[in-house]
Amino acid sequence: MNISDAASSVDSARTRGARTGRPYDHSSDEQILAITLDLLAERDYERVTLDEVALRTGKPKSTLYRRWATKEDLVLAAIRAAGRPPELDELPDHGTLRADLLAVIDSSWLGSPRRRLNIFAGLTSATRSSPALTVVVRSEVTEPYVEIYRRLLYRAIERGEVSANFAASIPVLADVIPAMSTHRLSSGGEHVQRDFFVAVIDDVVLAALHLTVE
Repeated sequence: MNISDAASSVDSARTRGARTGRPYDHSSDEQILAITLDLLAERDYERVTLDEVALRTGKPKSTLYRRWATKEDLVLAAIRAAGRPPELDELPDHGTLRADLLAVIDSSWLGSPRRRLNIFAGLTSATRSSPALTVVVRSEVTEPYVEIYRRLLYRAIERGEVSANFAASIPVLADVIPAMSTHRLSSGGEHVQRDFFVAVIDDVVLAALHLTVE
């Protein structure tokens, strides 16, 4: 099954579920989706269960299944409900490229930097087994971050902070932080700390642009 088939299968299952039984009450959806993200922040995707979501929300498991036919459906909905990084709509502006990059790392989106990284770690484990989740994580998380970093890097050129000679390198450098964080999260060996991102920014991105850290 390819990615398109997987996504179509998820949509079909959701549609079949919506056509059976009495109308579903959507008033608890926000709470259920938030708790799903809480669970992803605590454990790998494989260890998240609808039983635990039902227990924490106080909702019968049958109620969850009427809305989301599978755990995959539920997690897909939770990712989409979380939205995209707010920096995509309003870039941080702290005067230097380094300060702006660190502001993205330190963003309070999804509760806090620590909670956000824990959620991303849970989602990284999900992408190993779910093509549909891989597509959504890429479109809702990875690609928006690449775009944010791309804009910040080009703006640094416009400000005169970075030489225009590096313009051709910007698309590659914009991928560096998301790619290296995904690699570290997927290894599962240790928590990703802020120091890791600081090192990637200082020793890889800024170094590639011949910028020194003062």
